Amino acid sequence: MWAYASRLKQCTHTATRGKGASDLSKSARRQSRRIAHQGRAGPRTGDMGGGYTYDFGRLFESDPVGGSKHEATVFMLHGLGDTGDGWSFAGNQLRIPGVRWVYPTAPTRPISCNGGMPMPGWFDIKNLPLDASALDEGGAVSKSDLDRHVDGSGVEESVRYLLDLVRKEVEERKIPAEKIVLGGFSQGGHVVARAALECDLPIAGCVVLSSWVGHPAAGGAKRRLPFFVGHGEADPMVPAVLAKKSDDLLRSLGHDVTFRTYAGVGHSCNMEELDDLKDFLVDCLEDKAALPPMEEAASLSAGKLKQLLVSRGVDVTGCLEKGDLVEKLKSLY
Repeated sequence: MWAYASRLKQCTHTATRGKGASDLSKSARRQSRRIAHQGRAGPRTGDMGGGYTYDFGRLFESDPVGGSKHEATVFMLHGLGDTGDGWSFAGNQLRIPGVRWVYPTAPTRPISCNGGMPMPGWFDIKNLPLDASALDEGGAVSKSDLDRHVDGSGVEESVRYLLDLVRKEVEERKIPAEKIVLGGFSQGGHVVARAALECDLPIAGCVVLSSWVGHPAAGGAKRRLPFFVGHGEADPMVPAVLAKKSDDLLRSLGHDVTFRTYAGVGHSCNMEELDDLKDFLVDCLEDKAALPPMEEAASLSAGKLKQLLVSRGVDVTGCLEKGDLVEKLKSLY
């Protein structure tokens, strides 16, 4: 079992060394890590309280590139066996002005698929690789299916921890929730998806890489959220079929999903995926004009209403009448 966890750790530390990723700038990784280590590593979150079973590790941070003003924040959660440092290249590699990146570190806990030996993990995972044949053939992955693979209580604590960080970002750094994106790889992707679905703040979007989405608890997000779901088609750890199930689930819940798979890529990501990720983040975080009141928007001509919906990422396929467009409009309010 250790071989699986060891390979997973290697994948997250070398996240873009897969097919098509050989041109990732090593200097960018080194520079970002220097930023993280030069006074940019935050406290261990055990010092923050919260009543967690295990203390969460250090926060690594990258300031907005080029000294640009901090206007948005992306939280990026690593995979099993890694730390926040493992993804700390992302901010400097993608270079989106105004964005501060935060890379939390999971607690060190016993991991069943690692023979019970401790390693950083957002929750205990019982089997690696995940066995797609043991999951439902059709539709979304059920909660009972997921419970056979993961420890639900650990997921819940990690979700609570992440949402505490989001609230702190809003309250202390005064960053609007609409300018915050939650992202994660593998285990981290599972946590951020749950957190996004259960968050009562209007965050900008969610990124799920090489992972899977579970059913949210009751309550939480009441608005349509943009999701980016990216997955390598040759992933030996988390089969690509789980990405499709995640896409199906999110769409069934009414969310706007950008779904991408990458030929020849294993449990990692390549430059093409990073480029797609950057496009998604820029779109999520760009300033958009405030929506007019619902009644005013509904009174627009069909053509203008359609333009408004498309500009907000709403799929208007099949909307043949203005009444169809008005029904779509309701998802924005």
